Amino acid sequence: MKQITILLASSPYSGQDVDTVLGIANAAVEKGHSVTVVGSGDGTYGFLKGQRASGAPSAENGFAELIEKGIRVDL
Repeated sequence: MKQITILLASSPYSGQDVDTVLGIANAAVEKGHSVTVVGSGDGTYGFLKGQRASGAPSAENGFAELIEKGIRVDL
């Protein structure tokens, strides 16, 4: 098992960065790795409740599911 740390510094609905982080973190957890996502700057907005862009996947729900699977989040 490896420790993987991912830095997220982009706002949740400004591009594909959050989707990429969610995908990598989920794949790593499924393989049994320990994952920490560090939110910095605009990246912290992905963890706020109630944020949702029309037609985009919910960053809030994605991170909530990963937290239930055991990832750690540092802001």
